[in-house]
Amino acid sequence: MATNTGTHPVFKEPHIQDIFDLMKANALRGRRTMVMIVIRAENETGAETASRLRSLVRSTDVLFETDRPDERGVLLPMSGTDEAKSFLNRLFRMEGEMKAAILEIFHPDVDYQASLRRMQSAIGDAEGRVTVLDSLRQRPDEEVKVSILDPEPLFRDVLGMAIDQLDTPGIQLKIETFGDGRTFLESGWTVSAHPHLVVMNDLLPRQNGLDVLHELRSLPNDGKFTILMMTRRNSEEDMTYAYESGADGFLVKPFNLRLFEAQIKRLLARLWS
Repeated sequence: MATNTGTHPVFKEPHIQDIFDLMKANALRGRRTMVMIVIRAENETGAETASRLRSLVRSTDVLFETDRPDERGVLLPMSGTDEAKSFLNRLFRMEGEMKAAILEIFHPDVDYQASLRRMQSAIGDAEGRVTVLDSLRQRPDEEVKVSILDPEPLFRDVLGMAIDQLDTPGIQLKIETFGDGRTFLESGWTVSAHPHLVVMNDLLPRQNGLDVLHELRSLPNDGKFTILMMTRRNSEEDMTYAYESGADGFLVKPFNLRLFEAQIKRLLARLWS
């Protein structure tokens, strides 16, 4: 499965395929990217290149062999192209003539073998030391649930329409509205791994907003919730308490609809930041 001639193992095919798929799934689940780097050395063996790489990789990075003896590869989890370039800059400060290709991965259908062939071909055709490949696939849309909790039906509808009309490239919104906290919690709407934006009045029938906030933040996967509280009480103490309880934003009623839309766009923008 792996050669371990130093402190960091070098994985061989076909095992690297399974590792690639697992790391890709973990990165996409966390709404992040991962990077694959292939390095080809002109005047040294792959084993010598791997020895250099061991001094640079993190414990979470994965070294692997390809089907060429003069190549080694690296998988950088939760990383992007800029991190990969910095990694190669450190590598190239060492002795040795090397070329490399970088591929940032953010689509579930990206295949290890097809990516490797593209990178090997790019290295062979390249005049420069580093080639950054296009992904060939657009980032898949992120499905985001939106819940609006307010006792006033007309106000719920206005906020729902305002959010639905926002320009949110890369994000597909699924919007539901609720008139009270208990109906929301019992609806099953919160049960999924999707990111979930909750726009919630602090005073609600049956179960008030602060109680709902506490229940959401007590869930084991509470990190998927982004919570914007609304209130008619312009109290510094109330706002402080809401933030300390886990609110991500606060609006005092009545508020300007454009201000509300700006808050929503800012919160949604965090998803792929």
